[in-house]
Amino acid sequence: MNFQKWINLYESSVEELYDSTVKAFPNTTKRQHAIDLIDITELNWTPYFGMKTLFIKGVAHSQESNKDYDTVFLIKNVNYNPTNIFKNNVVEITSKDGQKIYIEKFDEKNDVLVRCNCQDFLWRWNYTDHKDKSLHGRVRKKYEAILNPGYSNPSGMPGMCKHLIKCYKTILNNQNSL
Repeated sequence: MNFQKWINLYESSVEELYDSTVKAFPNTTKRQHAIDLIDITELNWTPYFGMKTLFIKGVAHSQESNKDYDTVFLIKNVNYNPTNIFKNNVVEITSKDGQKIYIEKFDEKNDVLVRCNCQDFLWRWNYTDHKDKSLHGRVRKKYEAILNPGYSNPSGMPGMCKHLIKCYKTILNNQNSL
């Protein structure tokens, strides 16, 4: 871990959030093991050229609950309009408004901000991702149960829900198949 991450000036990458998710709940049979029952039914790409970021809003459909969940990724350090658009590491994406955009491929090492509207993210990850500077949007206060005392994320580690994990895997797969 580098010094800047240690003093927490920057958000985590998807890889770091995933690793933290697994370490926070090592004995779970859900989350990262339950992503096959989730379908990503929509991905909307919105570029922010001057900020070198890419906002991706997805819809994750859970086959178990038959509910849709909104996922959000703000990918940092995206390289737009590369000079040689025919290189293997360059992909064309279509933004939400139909515009064709060329970017260099990104991966799980890019820093991100994340959010999901599912209960798992709301109670376990929202507050810790905020502390990690990896939360997109407003933070809720730290959850403390009244009837059954204890914190839903006892290790206090940042992380992602299964909808975010599946969505990011789908984003990377879409990028590789373009």
